[in-house]
Amino acid sequence: MAKPDYYDVSECETHDAGAPKFCKKSEPGEGTERSCAYDGARVVLMPLTDVIHLVHGPIACAGNSWDNRGARSSGSQLYRRGFTTEMLENDVIFGGEKKLYKAIIELADRYRDQAKAIFVYATCVTAMTGDDIEAVCKAAQEKVSIPLIPVNTPGFIGDKNIGNRLAGEILFKRVVGTAEPPVLGEYPINLIGEYNIAGDLWGMLPLFDRLGIQILSCFSGDAKFEELRYAHRAKLNVIICSKSLTNLAKKMQKSYGMPYLEESFYGMTDTAKALRDIARELDNTVGGLEKRIMQDRVERLLEEEEAKCRERIAPYRARLEGKRSVLFTGGVKTWSMVNALRELGVEILAAGTQNSTLEDFYRMKALMHQDARIIEDTSTAGLLSVMYEKVPDLIVAGGKTKFLALKTKTPFLDINHGRSHPYAGYEGMVTFAKQLDLTVNNPIWPVLNAKAPWEKAEEELAADVAKAAGHAEAHLAEELSASRVKVPTKCATVNPQKNSPALGATLAYLGIDQMLGLLHGAQGCSTFIRLQLSRHFKESIALNSTSMSEDTAIFGGWENLKKGIKRVIEKFKPTVVGVMTSGLTETMGDDVRSAIVHFRQENPELASVPIIWASTPDYSGSLQEGYAAAVEAIVKSVPEGGETIPGQVTVLPGAHLTPADVEEVKEICEAFGLDPIMVPDISCALDGHIDDTVSPLSTGGVSMERIRQAGRSAATISIGDSLAKAGLALKEKFGIPCYGFTSITGLAEVDRLMETLSAISGNPVPEKFRRWRSRLMDAMVDSHYQFGLKKVTIALEADNLKTMAGFLAGMGCEIQAAIAATRVRGLDVLPTETVFVGDLEDLETAAVGSDLLVANSNGRQAAAKLGIKAHLRAGLPVFDRLGAHQKMWVGYRGTMNLLFETANIFQANAREAQKLAHN
Repeated sequence: MAKPDYYDVSECETHDAGAPKFCKKSEPGEGTERSCAYDGARVVLMPLTDVIHLVHGPIACAGNSWDNRGARSSGSQLYRRGFTTEMLENDVIFGGEKKLYKAIIELADRYRDQAKAIFVYATCVTAMTGDDIEAVCKAAQEKVSIPLIPVNTPGFIGDKNIGNRLAGEILFKRVVGTAEPPVLGEYPINLIGEYNIAGDLWGMLPLFDRLGIQILSCFSGDAKFEELRYAHRAKLNVIICSKSLTNLAKKMQKSYGMPYLEESFYGMTDTAKALRDIARELDNTVGGLEKRIMQDRVERLLEEEEAKCRERIAPYRARLEGKRSVLFTGGVKTWSMVNALRELGVEILAAGTQNSTLEDFYRMKALMHQDARIIEDTSTAGLLSVMYEKVPDLIVAGGKTKFLALKTKTPFLDINHGRSHPYAGYEGMVTFAKQLDLTVNNPIWPVLNAKAPWEKAEEELAADVAKAAGHAEAHLAEELSASRVKVPTKCATVNPQKNSPALGATLAYLGIDQMLGLLHGAQGCSTFIRLQLSRHFKESIALNSTSMSEDTAIFGGWENLKKGIKRVIEKFKPTVVGVMTSGLTETMGDDVRSAIVHFRQENPELASVPIIWASTPDYSGSLQEGYAAAVEAIVKSVPEGGETIPGQVTVLPGAHLTPADVEEVKEICEAFGLDPIMVPDISCALDGHIDDTVSPLSTGGVSMERIRQAGRSAATISIGDSLAKAGLALKEKFGIPCYGFTSITGLAEVDRLMETLSAISGNPVPEKFRRWRSRLMDAMVDSHYQFGLKKVTIALEADNLKTMAGFLAGMGCEIQAAIAATRVRGLDVLPTETVFVGDLEDLETAAVGSDLLVANSNGRQAAAKLGIKAHLRAGLPVFDRLGAHQKMWVGYRGTMNLLFETANIFQANAREAQKLAHN
């Protein structure tokens, strides 16, 4: 008995010399990437937008596959809903026909205003149990007014191509020719095998509109059921995917006398060829070749569009020239993508032929280098062998190959149904060039392919550690006066991003256990500081004030300061008192140092309580500077010298680190066998814990005894450039080596920290960090698509600004502008042309056109004004989100957290933009 014509016997059984076998069956244990007949049918039919696609079977077929293709709709979204009878054990035993019948009736009633038809799909299990979906549809049709169309394509009857063809048979027999078009233009055509993946169809429509060509029906991207019913009135069928629906075109040719062409709209060469072929055929069909009406239109369009396209892709081509690629896809896309890649200067090292015809193979082979390899083994092992043999610069393939490629740290571009960008037509060619460039030239690849700390030679490690050791001196040696960073010239600051230096000092003091901060100034200053810190940390803040009055402001605040110190010591019994100054007392000229000396002389009984003082006038610096001044005051006055304690290190965490960050740094040090003294330590003080007893003092921070021991550490580690002076203070006083880090967020940055800790401890990098590094690398390759060329504007304190700018630029973002709270060293090297000191009003101007804002919660006003929905909260204060103090963005694990959080913001914003575009 002869096979039905939809099996395409001639192609399936042909095996020319030197050509791979096509349509071959998958062998047991072969591990191929081929799909089944059910999948092939759903590929063709499920882009129909206003149709219910009901899968009759257990959960797997629908549950694993619904809404997983990139076919887009400009109207109804009904096709994206997953409908299944979800057969259970009893249904399999006793039959599922009644359940299917009820499901059809129920869905037809529930979606009667939306659904124009119901397609009912058989699956392997229901075919095996003998459920007759055609009989059920026939019975239900008596109760339902919309067409019910059975799709008998259980997976075991063949591969994806068979399912494609069966879907074509169903459309031809049950849909095409059942209605007449409301309007029929002079040049109506059908597109067959075009599924509007990522909006490909929408990139082609403008070309057809300009030529006066009517797309009567599209099988089946962005298609309505009614549109397919009158497809028989077209003058020409244009097959976009040569393997999927050729049988449909042949049958329409036979029944309606409609010629067909096989074309591609990927790349300039093939787009031009397709338009010329269509024009020639339409001129021949409609008015005779001698008129050349459509052909003349096409030539004018091509002359204009090709010139513009070449100009637009030129910058990308310059960066892609000479890159080497492995191409693995199927059907027309194989040879068509070879052409498109060649137009961009990309060399093809190997190409796959899955789902291709013999004709596709020969067209592809003719375009490739004679030494290029044809991939026949499509298993994981086969593809890996090609990657390792050819060592390509990038892989262009479908989604099933994506993560295999990324695991080998090879740039990957998805060109199949899972992609997010349209590549058809001239606009699509520009997008294709842009995405290729973003993929292969993303800055993550050199970092990912660099040696891990444990793979480096001794000389390389020594150089990296030496860089960390000389960081503080190098940073402080920078000439700030020659900086390109502009300072504000306007007289009024609007929406300040600064916090007061006294607030920063308070934050530092809160990291010392049993500490009480005392602000020498008017009582309002301390109130505002407590409010700001409470909003951010959701904690009660231990802070008192000398409550300067009008009299003391005139005659001096010495007595107030001495009274305040005495009162807080006697009343609260702190282990240490941290004094900081305000703009008022600094302007008055109060000599705080002398006042403390006099207090000591007058109160010898209180001499056991240390008093630390930091100068933090409001008019000099911001939060970061006040914090750094307090840390410097602590390390200059408290630590004591003595014999070095082996394995002990002093860590100076920057003001930009959260309690969770500080805790992670502590645990990283401990994993190397080191004993870290965190000065200060907010990880146990401002981490949101509940104590058995509530204290008016700070609790949980580093003890004074531990700070005293800091003078005997084997090394000092400072995190954040603002603490370089504090690190050097310990080095100058006790001879302790100092290692500095601008940032410990990012793969390369954390690698340097690991190398330094390994050198200090004499221990190798622990296995758990090797694992986290591997996870971070995997996260980077998985999420880097979200970052490419995204425009970002950042407004933060300087240390945080440097960290975030370096991280985002390293992921491929464009830093549109970086706005610092104060002018400090190190801003000149930020990866942006626009860096300046400013307020959040400046953010409203600098961020125009940005995809992402990075700022504290006060940046939300700028984001709202500019309509930028992507706002990553960072810095202080963050009061409109819970858990800011538990964000952990340092180390390998923390970098991965930040990576995913930012990528998810980009992803959610992209979905919102798509939704708005459709509406």
